Amino acid sequence: MLARIIALNCMALLAACRANLAQEPTEAFRERIEAAASIGDTAALATLVEQRCNALDGEALSTCREDTFLLIASKRRVSLALGALATLGQRDRGVAASGHALTHVIGITAWQPGDDVATVFRSCNGLFQSGCYHGVIQAYLTAEGEVDSIRTTALCDEIDPTGVDRWLRFQCVHGLGHGLEMAWNWDLPRALGGCDWLATDWDRQACYGGAFMENSVASTPGAHHTATRALDAGVAPPDDGHAAHQHGPPSAPPFKMRDSADALYPCSVVGDRYLAACYISHGAILLAASGNDFGRAAAACADAPEQFRWACHLSLGTNASGWTLQDTPQVISHCNQGDPAYRPWCFVGAVKNYIDVTADPADGIAFCTAVPSGASRQACWRAVGEQLVALYSGDGARRAAECDKIESAEGRGICRGAARISRESGVVSR
Repeated sequence: MLARIIALNCMALLAACRANLAQEPTEAFRERIEAAASIGDTAALATLVEQRCNALDGEALSTCREDTFLLIASKRRVSLALGALATLGQRDRGVAASGHALTHVIGITAWQPGDDVATVFRSCNGLFQSGCYHGVIQAYLTAEGEVDSIRTTALCDEIDPTGVDRWLRFQCVHGLGHGLEMAWNWDLPRALGGCDWLATDWDRQACYGGAFMENSVASTPGAHHTATRALDAGVAPPDDGHAAHQHGPPSAPPFKMRDSADALYPCSVVGDRYLAACYISHGAILLAASGNDFGRAAAACADAPEQFRWACHLSLGTNASGWTLQDTPQVISHCNQGDPAYRPWCFVGAVKNYIDVTADPADGIAFCTAVPSGASRQACWRAVGEQLVALYSGDGARRAAECDKIESAEGRGICRGAARISRESGVVSR
């Protein structure tokens, strides 16, 4: 009886829980998870993660959080796991910083061999840049036999058969890039070649971005790369509750992932058709090479081919948003360090990340309002409109309504134009 009281009312016995849960045997802790999950208590699940893990630090803390979310997400409890993660992210900036990786864990765990991949995929949501969607694709591609062109090209058509939901389709084709990298042992050129199987340039570019992102994340020194179920070909976690963690790729992947002597690698060695996607994903590598100095990283973008410097600066904006956890004054300070000619692109990358994190255009509108007036703010409004096309591709009226939430007439006009809304007639297009 006492154990159930503690499981369901842990907040009332907080000191005891903190003292006992970190070392509690897995089976007893699993019972606490099951009790909270059985009544759909996402707040209690978030508290259990804290009380199991928060006394730890570094790699042990990351591992504990992953293992606990694997337990929560098991038995197809995707919504509960995402709800608990959202709650925990609001309480703890450290969790928010690793939220995208943890949503990958939930997605990887969500799909199991024999499941309908489209159904599982649609059980995810856009929390922390939609990592759950990407995890489902990673699990599917690494567990269902040989990857071939037919299976790869059919997957996103199955998930988005009408082709109307561009937001959902982007998550699928971007996830394909992640999954192909993992399925083929982080052989980046081969993964990019798999993306080339896709029929449209829009799909291919999104897939390239996933492959480059996977290469960047998996090659980050000390990164806690979460490839649990996917790399184990769908095998459930061991009975002791600890996942078979994979901290990045094998020690000798077939393709060198980074080059300390070349800050623009791998963009400097891939084919021309991959360069835009590569530089859009390259910011994290530049920042690592520059000691996280945004000024130095922006200066390195000057060495990129001129026609792709915009993409390089955009990637720095994405990272400025992600690394500061959407701290607007810090993001603006980082983006203002770049070349004035390309500075607006940094703000484009930042605002798109703001919206990607929550799938809520209001967050992007609030950010653009704070951006200094002029070219950077205008570019920011344009990026909001472009994101609305992705979010609400089949709903022009919704796009118009979101643009009209912008207070300034200039911002509304730029947003409506980028969102493909006629300014003169008010008529909207798909």
